[in-house]
Amino acid sequence: MMALDMLTGAVVMVVSSVIMGIGAYGVASSRSLFRQVLSIEVIFNGLLLLVLSLLSFNAIAATYFGILIVSSVAAEIIVVVAIIVAYLRSTGSLSSDELEEERA
Repeated sequence: MMALDMLTGAVVMVVSSVIMGIGAYGVASSRSLFRQVLSIEVIFNGLLLLVLSLLSFNAIAATYFGILIVSSVAAEIIVVVAIIVAYLRSTGSLSSDELEEERA
């Protein structure tokens, strides 16, 4: 039984690492701010999966931590999308290339 738990934990860690890698690739390869934000959210979800798998031995702590993280990520994505919509209205484009040109 313990070997099965260790195998399941290893599989979950590999899957969460793959999810975080997909998110990192999305951030690096995309020029759209909206796609970059969604890719960052994918990274956060992979990290959440990893942390919850590490806390799986204490079910109560994992439940409370999961609820706390999911609610804070939901609030964070609402704020970020509102900022992106305001930026879209002011510039008319969501390209991250324009941000680099404005800074220089």
